[in-house]
Amino acid sequence: MTTTPQSTAAPAATETQAVALQIAELVLKTGRYDDMAAFYTHVLGHGPFYERTPDPDAPPRPAGMPERAVDVRLGFFRVHDAPHGSQVLALFGIDSLIGTDASGPGLHHFQFGVGSLGELVAQYEHMASMGARPHRAANHGQATSFYYRDPDRNIVEFSCANFATTEEEVAFMSGPVFAANPSGLELNPERFVARFRAGDPEDELLRLDNQAVAL
Repeated sequence: MTTTPQSTAAPAATETQAVALQIAELVLKTGRYDDMAAFYTHVLGHGPFYERTPDPDAPPRPAGMPERAVDVRLGFFRVHDAPHGSQVLALFGIDSLIGTDASGPGLHHFQFGVGSLGELVAQYEHMASMGARPHRAANHGQATSFYYRDPDRNIVEFSCANFATTEEEVAFMSGPVFAANPSGLELNPERFVARFRAGDPEDELLRLDNQAVAL
C-alpha cells in the first residue's frame, strides 16, 4: 500500500471535478447463499431486511448480460444508516457458482470499521461465539485489524483507528516507519485480547515493538 499526498489546488476552469462519494453497497456473488447469509447475520447482529427467490417462470437473462437482482437469490443486509444514505451488503445467490473455487482475480478483502479498540475486541469475542477465529491480526501502526474468512473464503477485515484524529493518522502514514513497513506488527490475537481484558493500557498494547502480543 502506498500513500499519495492529495492535491489541494483548485481545478482549472476547464476541468471537471469529482463529487464526494461514499461506498453505499457491496455485492458478493456466491454459490453458498445459506452459509453466507448465516455468517453475515452473525457478523452484523441481524438478518437481511429483504430477501427474494427468483421466479422460475421469469424470462431468461439476455445473453451476455451480467446477473441482475431479478435473476438471483437475493439478500440485502443493512450495515449502517446515515441521513444522506445507507451502507448495504448484498448477497447474490447464483447456482452456477456451486462448487467453484473463489480464488483468482477480483476482490481481495473488504473492511468493517469499528469505533474503538474495545469494540474490536468485542467483535472478536462475538465472532468466537460462532467458532470463527481470525486467520490474521495486525497492528498496522495507523490501525489495528483482525482478518477472517467467510464461507466463500472472502477476507473480511474488522479494523479500528489507532489515532484520535485524521491528522495524526496521515502524519504517521507519511512518515518513515510506515514507509518501511506498512503491514506493521503481526499479532497473536488471543494474547492481544487477553492483555486488553487484563487491563494493559492501550498505548502499551499498540506499540509496534510490543513482543508480548506479537505473533
